Amino acid sequence: MSFSPVKGMHDIYGEDASEMEEVTNLLKEFAKMYAYKEFIPPIMEYTDVFSRGTGESSDIVRKEMYTFLDKGNRSVTLRPEFTAGLIRGVVSNKLYAEDLPLKYFYCGPAFRYERPQLGRYRQFNQFGVECVGADSPLLDAETIIMAVQSLCVLGFENVSVKINSLGDEESRKAYREALKKYFSSYMDEMCEDCHERINLNPLRILDCKVEHDQEIAKGAPKIKDYLSEASEKRFYKTISYLNDMEIDYEIDENLVRGLDYYSEIVFEIHVKSQAGNDYGAVCGGGHYGGLVKELGGPDLPGVGFAMGVERIVSLLKDNGLRKEQPYLLDFFFMPVGGDEEVINSVFYLMQTTRLLGYSADMAEGGKFSSMFKKAERKKAKFAFIVGTDELEKGVANIKNIETQEQITIDLNKLDEELDKLFEHDECECDDENCECHHGA
Repeated sequence: MSFSPVKGMHDIYGEDASEMEEVTNLLKEFAKMYAYKEFIPPIMEYTDVFSRGTGESSDIVRKEMYTFLDKGNRSVTLRPEFTAGLIRGVVSNKLYAEDLPLKYFYCGPAFRYERPQLGRYRQFNQFGVECVGADSPLLDAETIIMAVQSLCVLGFENVSVKINSLGDEESRKAYREALKKYFSSYMDEMCEDCHERINLNPLRILDCKVEHDQEIAKGAPKIKDYLSEASEKRFYKTISYLNDMEIDYEIDENLVRGLDYYSEIVFEIHVKSQAGNDYGAVCGGGHYGGLVKELGGPDLPGVGFAMGVERIVSLLKDNGLRKEQPYLLDFFFMPVGGDEEVINSVFYLMQTTRLLGYSADMAEGGKFSSMFKKAERKKAKFAFIVGTDELEKGVANIKNIETQEQITIDLNKLDEELDKLFEHDECECDDENCECHHGA
């Protein structure tokens, strides 16, 4: 019997796994610069967390959730997104009693039952942030700026923002009525999903992906005409902060985002290739007002964003923005001669080297040429060569696999000798007068 991954799931290994790790590590470190701390919610929640938090009218809840009954006959769901679960965690642990705002970042797998396609999987990894507990256009703007700058740190150059305001509850109530009235006369020619959306939440129609329905939506009333004075003031205050930071943005009056908890500011981050091709939205988010209260906590606002890590990695590769790592391993140990005593001694040296903070692997003997080819395949920087003669003298030969230059080091000063090897990579002295190991 042949086994394969579940449809829409995928294995990540080798260089792809290394790329994913590098990207997520950069994003995490960048979030820490903005005073965010990591939050790791469970991968599974009771279904009500997502149906109440994400919204009954969203496509995620209506079509895409992996929901099933557990052995206690309770309805549980694999998380389709992080925000609702993270806010549930804030409420469950009464974190709102701490200094506000709370700033958390997250990273991990999420699950949506949608049609698998290039760059989109049913299990995917998502990175994002949530800032909870302060109602401020300054924090809305900071979140947008953070999203833009994090993409720039990864290497993207042509980054722009699409932004809109959904207004406060007063604004959205008036706007929903206007949309309902407008779309009612077109319902006979619109898709079945829009037939449901007009009653659940008419704003969702603006997010419809059917081309014919999109044409109809172009003539729909605009939210800007229904914003309350407070929401309009907040929107333009947020934009003023973006102007101050010279963030490239465009006001998109049809932007609503796909989740029901959003209010006030919503945004998407778009990137273009070096050739000018628009890859579409790679990051999205916005402000939310009633989510914490809906999940049993106090009435606190929040703002955040999320991005799919696989898609980010794919676009970085497509644009040639990820440089291939010259090496993945610091040392590959090669016991010469294959003698058991030599292998045991080399194994001890390898473990000592790891404890000194260097990555290392080893061969268990064999022809020198075969061991060297294996070191190349593993993308080791140095070959660490030891035989009986070297052990008797208390030395080892270190060969730079790229340059083929070789030096001899004193095993009694292993930590100092290895440090010098890597100091030379970073030193600024002339090679002829270098006090490090020349040629390493």
